[in-house]
Amino acid sequence: MSEVQQSSPPRILIVEDDVEMLELLQNILALVRCQVHIAHSGEEALTFLQREAAAGREVDLILLDIMMPEMDGYEMIARVKADPALRNTSIIMTTALNSVSDKTLGLGLGADDYITKPFDPRELLARIDAVMRIRRSEQALRRRNRELAALIEINRMVTSSLDLDEVLEATMRGIREILQVEAGSLVLLDEETGRLVFRKTLSPEQGWVTGRTIRPGEGIVGYVVQSGEPKLVNNVERDPHFLAEVDEETGFTSRAILCVPLTIRNRVIGAIEVINKLDGAFTEQDLELLQAMAASVAVAVDNANLYSELADFAKELERSQAQLVQAEKMAAIGRLAASIAHEINNPLQAIHNSLHLSLREGLEDDKRLQYLSMAQAEVQRLIEIVQRMLDFYRPSRGGAVPTDINSIVENVLTLAHKRLQYGGVRVLTHLAPDLPPVPVVPDQITQVFLNIVINAIEAMPSGGDLRLETLLSGDGEWVLTSFQDTGQGMSPEQITNLFEPFYTTKPTGTGLGLAISYGIIERHGGAIEVSSRPGQGATFVVKLPVRPALT
Repeated sequence: MSEVQQSSPPRILIVEDDVEMLELLQNILALVRCQVHIAHSGEEALTFLQREAAAGREVDLILLDIMMPEMDGYEMIARVKADPALRNTSIIMTTALNSVSDKTLGLGLGADDYITKPFDPRELLARIDAVMRIRRSEQALRRRNRELAALIEINRMVTSSLDLDEVLEATMRGIREILQVEAGSLVLLDEETGRLVFRKTLSPEQGWVTGRTIRPGEGIVGYVVQSGEPKLVNNVERDPHFLAEVDEETGFTSRAILCVPLTIRNRVIGAIEVINKLDGAFTEQDLELLQAMAASVAVAVDNANLYSELADFAKELERSQAQLVQAEKMAAIGRLAASIAHEINNPLQAIHNSLHLSLREGLEDDKRLQYLSMAQAEVQRLIEIVQRMLDFYRPSRGGAVPTDINSIVENVLTLAHKRLQYGGVRVLTHLAPDLPPVPVVPDQITQVFLNIVINAIEAMPSGGDLRLETLLSGDGEWVLTSFQDTGQGMSPEQITNLFEPFYTTKPTGTGLGLAISYGIIERHGGAIEVSSRPGQGATFVVKLPVRPALT
């Protein structure tokens, strides 16, 4: 059977109870390259097949006599094909039965071919060769299907996961299942140090190598990264780049190595290395498969790095936003500084006078107590003023909490009281009772409302009216807070640009107050609506959702 050629001799099991026929078959198979095993009954054959399958040793072909005692060939065919571990074994029936029904029965049960006794040895070898060629084709197809499944899984991970470790784990698992190698590793280039870091290995036994670093150009994997070219070496001792001292250090014996670079946009970012194929030498097909896997892994690594950079940028942007919000708070405090200073000065003066009077000699006790009580009341007033300022000044802590919007409006009017008074602004309020609590960060909404009130005061340099109203929307989904002034009003162009950062119509304004306010309300899931005409004042309506929406 010179035609039967493959990487290792086929293993053939002869199942025959006739001694003369058994000897004939052995003599025929002795003419060709194969391993022959013998069973004298169906039970003996099944026991042998199951033992070999459990040990991971595959029998390629069964030459099966049909007419045997106890278990005939038909029953054995049925039992072999019903066993998941054996069903891919090829079967050629050797039978003296010559009827069409006998032959079709065996073929129907799963046999691959038959030959009628007596037979010409050349015909038997030809039929074995034909069955083995079909078997090799089927094995190649199954292998290809497994390879394709592994590639599909890796590609699925690339498109569905940004977790680099998860993708690398799936890649190494696919390599182990398909290439059948003893060891392997995946290395990535560290941009900061310029060294190669071993990120993943094929087995726990290689755990010692994880985290180890080497220089580009060092060893076969370093050479591949440095050159950007794959390397297939089936005899490492003859390769000038192989580092024998690594095997000496670990006690592992490397015989063959296949290594391919990880390349993205013509830039090498690492490599995949596999060592010692279990079923022979590495082939060009293995190289193509590993390169296909490497292409997907390179994309995954690049995506994960981009995602990490984007996450870092988002964190930095969040920090910058928080700093910007705090800076605008300070600007708002600055605009209130004069009126706040005056408001604090009044109780301080009252305290000073009360204490001075209470210290006069000969003062009656009830008068002294009256002056001290007045000083105590003014001290409490100071404490409340300072507390309101601190609550507004300090950075936000915690998340949204159910809050009474009316109480925020009242607090803002208290903060801006002196500024409203000095500006000649009359405040008219209509706060709806029984508003549902709204999930907000209280001091952030206080900042928004205070900013709108101060802008309204500045829009009425000669004084005017400021109407504040709260109400629940008709569908019960929103709490609306309206600020309507009788100031100078705005043009359509000004309204269009109103919430853009650094846009301002005031000579000393920062142009950040309304932009930051808009961002705060947007993160709460709400909106700020503006309506105005030149010379007819402006109305700001802040809409906040009743249900939690803070992002």
